[in-house]
Amino acid sequence: MNHGTHKKHENGKSSLSGLAQKIKPFVEDIIRIQKQAKSLGIFVNDRELLECTGCGLVEDVAFDGSLMTYQRDSDDMTDSGLRFEEIDEEKYRCPVCGTVSKAEIL
Repeated sequence: MNHGTHKKHENGKSSLSGLAQKIKPFVEDIIRIQKQAKSLGIFVNDRELLECTGCGLVEDVAFDGSLMTYQRDSDDMTDSGLRFEEIDEEKYRCPVCGTVSKAEIL
């Protein structure tokens, strides 16, 4: 009796491995496109937007998908041009005060 969710074919291979092989090129394309988008400054929604607890600089997404930053308490939400510096996959440094924040990965 097979209680698992993966069906076995006559040759003993899981149907999941066949599916994985079929979608692998699409996954590779998505990863490549996300890398291109990031290099152009487009936010790909792979983490939460950042907010500095030290000085109040916040990230937001502009109508064109690009990242922007401004001061939380400012009436002017114009992009400051400043960007949080990525230290590693989860940590970012504020360009204003140097506070390190942990980004929640989605």
